[in-house]
Amino acid sequence: MTYPSGNQDPQQWGQPMGYGQPQEIPPLGQPPKSNAGWIVLASMLVLALLGGAGLLVVGAKDTVAGSAVAASGATPVSDTVRTSTAKPTTTSKKPPKADAKLSYTEYEGPWDFKMGDVTLRADWIEGRDHDTCAPIEKDGKLTTLGCQYAAELVLSAEAGALRFAQFILVMPDAATAKTAAAEIDQKALKPRAGTTIADFATGKWKAGAQDQFVVVTLATATSAVDEPTVQKYLGYRHADILAALLFR
Repeated sequence: MTYPSGNQDPQQWGQPMGYGQPQEIPPLGQPPKSNAGWIVLASMLVLALLGGAGLLVVGAKDTVAGSAVAASGATPVSDTVRTSTAKPTTTSKKPPKADAKLSYTEYEGPWDFKMGDVTLRADWIEGRDHDTCAPIEKDGKLTTLGCQYAAELVLSAEAGALRFAQFILVMPDAATAKTAAAEIDQKALKPRAGTTIADFATGKWKAGAQDQFVVVTLATATSAVDEPTVQKYLGYRHADILAALLFR
């Protein structure tokens, strides 16, 4: 998705997990009917999500090798699995009906992102729809927080040296989602084998809420990608999906 120029400092994303509460963007009504108006509004939302005020973004933390992002090898249950390679970009898809069940297919495909002088791209690997949260949680922690079902997106960037495992958790309501985003930690997740880089050099994650959805984004990378680059991809990809959910 291409956005107009902005002057936000990408080093000031959010607040550390557990410190402060995410703020809310005031209701914006229906998206503009014109494509130009939609893009301008989307760019404003991404800038807000990346801003130092911590809007909707709970924060970023280092993950530890062998913890939540370690490959579990567990076999998912009650899933619908599909893989694709050439689909539209994240926020360019037509929103589904408001009462439609969320699916990864709404956001599948390679990610082409441009805002000002920031240009990022990630290749699509696969997506999964989980009928419950059991396949991606440890010890029922996500279910305890209110997670009803989830969608999973997996992408890679930097010639395969950086990989995203992104989860959209569906909660019963916005209040539950906001509380869950503030309380969730990486120990609650059980990523599948292959969705993260084994023996990664850098691992980062973010969690945030939008309406009844919680987005958790994990980014792992080899030593070929420096930490600021990992943070940059993580911040913009995470904010882009949160902004896209607002138009759902």
